[in-house]
Formats: sequence, C-alpha cells, structure tokens
Amino acid sequence: MQLRYQYGTLTLRKRKMGPDVWQWRYSEGGSRRAVLIGTTDRLPTKAAALRALESHRLRLNADKPQTQFRAISLGALIDRYISEELEQLRHDTQVSYRTFLNKWIRPRWGETTLTEIKPMPVEAWLKAIPLSPQSRGHIRNMFHVLFQCAMRWELTDRNPITLVRQSTARRAIPRVLTPVEFRALLKELEEPYKTMVLTAGCLGLRASEIMGLQWADIAWDNLTVFIRRSATGKHIYETKTEGSSKPVPIDPNLAEVLLGHRDRSPYKGPADFVFAGESGRPRWRGVLFTDHIKPAAERAGIGKIGWHTFRHTFSTLVHSMGTDLAVQKELLRHADIKTTMNIYTQAVAPAKRRAIRKLTKKLLEG
Repeated sequence: MQLRYQYGTLTLRKRKMGPDVWQWRYSEGGSRRAVLIGTTDRLPTKAAALRALESHRLRLNADKPQTQFRAISLGALIDRYISEELEQLRHDTQVSYRTFLNKWIRPRWGETTLTEIKPMPVEAWLKAIPLSPQSRGHIRNMFHVLFQCAMRWELTDRNPITLVRQSTARRAIPRVLTPVEFRALLKELEEPYKTMVLTAGCLGLRASEIMGLQWADIAWDNLTVFIRRSATGKHIYETKTEGSSKPVPIDPNLAEVLLGHRDRSPYKGPADFVFAGESGRPRWRGVLFTDHIKPAAERAGIGKIGWHTFRHTFSTLVHSMGTDLAVQKELLRHADIKTTMNIYTQAVAPAKRRAIRKLTKKLLEG
C-alpha cells in the first residue's frame, strides 16, 4: 500500500502581544505535531509562509511517492541542503557555501521550481555576475551540488547544471616571488612572522597547515615534517585529503631556524603549536597577514601578495629547477595529479629531499 503525500495544515495564530505567527500542523507516528513557521512581520502572506515550510514538507515526506515533488522550489532544496549537508563540512567551507547560496543562488532562483531551471538561462545568469571566472565557477559548482543532492533524495531525475558551461580560467597569472623578492620580504619581517614565511616558502605549505603545525609533527632525527591538521581561526581540522598528510622533507638550514624559534617560544611541548599565539592557540592567519606580512611586503617594495603567493612561489621554483613532475606532485601533496601535471608515477624520497635542498638554498642564498 502506497503512503500518501502529507501536506499538513497551515494556519495563522493570533497573539495578544507581538505579531501573529504562522503554524503548520501535521501527523507523524500517529501523533499530531505543530511547527511555528514564522511571524507575519517576516512572512506577511500565506504564500510566503507556504514557501517557507516547503523544506519541512520535504523532510516529512522523504519516503513518500516522488511524483508529488514536481513543484518543489530551489529555495526549499537549499534549506534542506543547509540543514542536512552543510553542517558536516569544515567551518571555512560552510562560510563560502553559505555566501554562494544566500547571496547569489537563492535571490535569483529560490522561488523557481526544479523543473523550471534550464541550462541556458543559468549560463546567461552566470556570465552576468560581476565576479571573476573562478568565483563564477565556484557558484556554478555549488548549483551542481544542489541538484546532485536533489537526485540522491529522489526529488528530481535530472541535473541541468551538468550542461552549464562556465570557464574557471583566472583573469591574471598568480603572483610568484623571485628569490631576491623573497629575501627582501624576510628582511622586513620580525619574528615569528619571518620564520612562518620562510617555512611557507621552503615547504610550500598552505597557510592553514602552517597554523596547525605542532612540534610533535616534526621528526628531527630524519628531518621530516608530517602535515596532520590545519587550523582556521578557532577551528582545527584533519588534513583535507590523504595526499595532504604525506610527509615533507626539511632542509637542515630550515630545521636550524625552526629550532631557534622553539628556543624563543614559551610553547615547546610536543602538543604545542609551532606558531602559537599568546594564548597558546593557533594564530588567525588573516589578521597576522594584514598586520605584519602585508606591511612588510609594502616596505620591501614587492607589491601585492597573499598567503597563497608563497605556495605558488614554491611550486614555480621547484618546477624551474628541473624537478621531476612526479616529485612536484608529491611535494605539493595534491590529491589528484592533474592538479600538478598529468603524471601518475610516485616520487622517491631522495628525489624530494634534493628538490627541497635546492629550493631552500635558492631562497636563502640566491
């Protein structure tokens, strides 16, 4: 026997004080239940209240015949995605995704039903967004993820965003520092920011990985660092992929600098963060970059840079030294070798160590 789709009943509850509220009543497990959808200040009409409760209906009727879902709006799909999927992601990823959803996708497509969304209108809309191609590509991918979830939840049998074309080509080539510029920047930096930038340049680590480094991650006996976590503000995560956690060799010169930094730091324990702030917790990368590294770059006369400039510099210099492409992929710890180059062989440790020593010497000595 097929279960019937349940719409429930929406009513307006009068209140003696404050605005009236919309209440949705439905049955679940043999009991009558009620949910307050919102006030008339926020939802002035019954139509607005009905749109707001769509996501509740989706969850209630998840096991009901799917032919009933043809009038589902994208706004309801977004609400369900946020409640069931978004909270499982990293905090910084959640922030980015919420921006894509609430600033761009929902205002334009929130009241459109899934069956009304077609590839060409979406493609034209994307082209008109006043952002970089890369940012528009991120929005397009977010739209695609929404429809993939809708298919998994059996709310639709198609993903029109698959046919939407959007180039992610950068408007400008990423900034790369020359060894001379890199050393000029180091001269303008005080500790511990000088050691942080040197570590970023010599190892190609992401900013969040530098903030997440702990002293126990460094094996001094064989000069190797293990990337086990990343830190973004007050949030600490495991590494993004298995490739990201692979060990990275350290040049003896950088090891000596790090040992000097440990001697100066009040936080020296194995579980202490290498670049801990005054509280012992990881520093906020955005704040320290704005307050210390960016002004130093201006004083050094090297122009505008960002945290990822150091990773781009690392990648470019490793490549320019004739390093094997497989070694480049291993040093950058890309999950997919296509991110580096289309090479599928594994690099041996001695080759990675030679590349690191060459690069460190170039950055330190020219």
